[in-house]
Amino acid sequence: MNNFSLVNTSALKNFTNQHLNGNAIERSSMRLWFAAFIAISLIGILTNGVLFCVITRSRTLRSGAGILIIHVIINCLGMSVVHSPITAVLIYGDNFWFAHPRDVCKYVHFLQSIQQYANNWAEVSLAVNRLVAMIFPFAYKAWSTRKVTGMMIAVCWSISGVCSIPFLFEVGGKFGSTEQGQCIVIQTKGILKSFLTPIAIYVPYGVVGGIAVLVFLVLYVRGFRSHRSGDGAPGDSTRKAVTFRRRLNVTKMLLISVVFDVLCTVTQPMVQAAFPVLYGNSPLLRLWLRWCLALQFPVTPVILFAFSNEYRSHFWKWLRSLNVHVCPRNQVTPTNPSFHTGLSSRKWDTGGASTIQVQTRM
Repeated sequence: MNNFSLVNTSALKNFTNQHLNGNAIERSSMRLWFAAFIAISLIGILTNGVLFCVITRSRTLRSGAGILIIHVIINCLGMSVVHSPITAVLIYGDNFWFAHPRDVCKYVHFLQSIQQYANNWAEVSLAVNRLVAMIFPFAYKAWSTRKVTGMMIAVCWSISGVCSIPFLFEVGGKFGSTEQGQCIVIQTKGILKSFLTPIAIYVPYGVVGGIAVLVFLVLYVRGFRSHRSGDGAPGDSTRKAVTFRRRLNVTKMLLISVVFDVLCTVTQPMVQAAFPVLYGNSPLLRLWLRWCLALQFPVTPVILFAFSNEYRSHFWKWLRSLNVHVCPRNQVTPTNPSFHTGLSSRKWDTGGASTIQVQTRM
């Protein structure tokens, strides 16, 4: 989840005329910010690209919530490959390099907002998928079909479009730019922006949080009843137990990812609310808070690998498959029988210049 667009209009008036071309410390800090922003973009390309390859090459990971996770990963890739670098170049260039036309933000930030809001609701689709998987497993097969998955993805982008397109035509708000080159959404007449922004950003938080609490509350009650009745895991079929554990692990993994996204996103509004004067008078602070917002894109795949044995297992399989493709097939590794316990070595003469060495397990 993300919120690059929220800007308090009163605070905006205080800093639109500020420019990051002051003393040497500010200029050095700006260069450091630019390097850090490009760095997390490159890391995001790497982590999301690896996770995308791992999931798409595994039928097991593609099943269930796999396609919805791929949808989130594609959004994160889009932010890391396109939008984050463009943001860094526009801001850095406007202060040190070139002054970009202010109309650029109208289109750049529109496309960025579309993908940001779609990513927010993509996590809602994952939460709904986990809700059905954990609480209504009998209906999960119907909810995990390609048709339903496609409809959920389409709903995400539809909501994103509804929340972004009005600002493109300056209805209720407009895409603009500060003097530092930072693209923002500026509220105009009416309350449409105040209505659409929560739908795009805060409503997904509430839905995901509510589903997470409901899922773990139901699981806790079920576990307590199972313990009291004595119907534990030994009485369950192995296949059902494995399926349940896998779904539970995915649910925990996604919950941790969402919590991290929330922390990245709420940092900016919390600082703005707690320190309005500092926030309004410090362009560098606002830029580093924006860096915190972008931090979620490279870290989300790391969370998935860190908290899922299954994802790590498929990651190592993927690495080994790369090693097989890199090594030539005709490369022969010297074999020493003393290093292979339980193996005997036989050489058969093929009648030519070479021999074939075959290992048989004893």
